[in-house]
Amino acid sequence: MIRAGAMPPRSRLRVAAVLLPAVVVAAARAEIADRIVATIDGEPITAHEVRQYEKEKRLDGTPEPQVLDALITDKLLEKEIKAQGITARDDEIDRYVQEIQARNGMDDEQFKKALASQGMTFEAYRAKVKTEIEKAQLVNREIRQRVNISPEEVQRYYDAHLDDYAVEERVRVRDIFFAIERPGDDAAVARARAKAVEVRELAVDGRDFGALAKQFSDGPGADKGGELGTFARGEMEREVEDAISKLDRGKVSEPVQTATGFHLLRVDERISAGHKALDDVKDQIRDTLYNDALEERFQNWLSRDLRERHHVEVLD
Repeated sequence: MIRAGAMPPRSRLRVAAVLLPAVVVAAARAEIADRIVATIDGEPITAHEVRQYEKEKRLDGTPEPQVLDALITDKLLEKEIKAQGITARDDEIDRYVQEIQARNGMDDEQFKKALASQGMTFEAYRAKVKTEIEKAQLVNREIRQRVNISPEEVQRYYDAHLDDYAVEERVRVRDIFFAIERPGDDAAVARARAKAVEVRELAVDGRDFGALAKQFSDGPGADKGGELGTFARGEMEREVEDAISKLDRGKVSEPVQTATGFHLLRVDERISAGHKALDDVKDQIRDTLYNDALEERFQNWLSRDLRERHHVEVLD
């Protein structure tokens, strides 16, 4: 007799034969997931940690060795932060979070909802911010304070990149503009031209050009005596540029017609082509050199100095 719920011996053997491979496969997967792929000062890093890191940092598609290398770097940074006693203060974290909120135009509730939509709590975000601030403080202590750019380096860069600081000839221009009330209307065009001719005669007779611009000009810069600023070739209307190219300094042009009106032009100054002065660009050059040196030192510190302080072993 076979009792209810019991299983014949042969059936039990068949079930065991089916279940055993699944158990073996599951155990093998667990072993692979927990496989040690590297150690830092004897502390293991598992394949599971690498996959979790890849997911957290959104490194999908990145080759596994690169993901592992990034994880090792982060762990080394954490060790150095702890060893040097670096701790981000609450007010530093608050200020950072507030800046991010302000940049995105969000209040506290909106920000928390945005984080929740990404599967993150506000507390978890603050923890990440704390870590990033501490890393920045470590880098500042180890690298930034040790990078200096000398005036000689700035001069050498300027000399080697002189073409980058070339400037074209520029002209400083004043303009009295007479708008055509109805473009396309011959009578309106004639009235604007006649007014331009009349005012030009006043200018040629010695009346102050700036005063005439304030009194008669319909264009921009009228309140500044018609001053428009400085221009290089290609920055002005073709008709205006052609007239200026033939105009001696301090002379007043004949009326120059464009689509919207007539211009009386005067060149106050011609600035010769040349190069920007070193004093005008030295801060920009120093920033460029500083950032380049900072990046190079940072990469060397990560790949050499930092790892030399710890025993890192990557396992096959």
